[in-house]
Amino acid sequence: MNITKFPIIYQATVGAVVTFLLLMFLIDKGIIALDVSGLLTYYSFQVFTVLLASVLGGILIGMFIATRALSNQGFTPFEVSMLKLRDDVHNLEKEVKSISKTLEKDQKSKENSE
Repeated sequence: MNITKFPIIYQATVGAVVTFLLLMFLIDKGIIALDVSGLLTYYSFQVFTVLLASVLGGILIGMFIATRALSNQGFTPFEVSMLKLRDDVHNLEKEVKSISKTLEKDQKSKENSE
């Protein structure tokens, strides 16, 4: 799984969530000391981070459930037509290969007869 294939906004969102989680961890452990206004900002970011993580998780779980629910119903008409097209292309490739082999044999036999 290559992370650079994901959209840039998704990468930025994941980076922001990881940064906020790291910040929350450092503040909770006392490595970063805050005054009253800093604590208010910290709790605001904490709520934002938890909310963002829950929304992203809900979206991903919803996508997973929707995919699983649709996959049990079989293929859509578009997918069926694409599978038929794939089979047609595969059959055409076989025919082209057999024709090219026949042509190569004919050329070799002509060269050997001359």
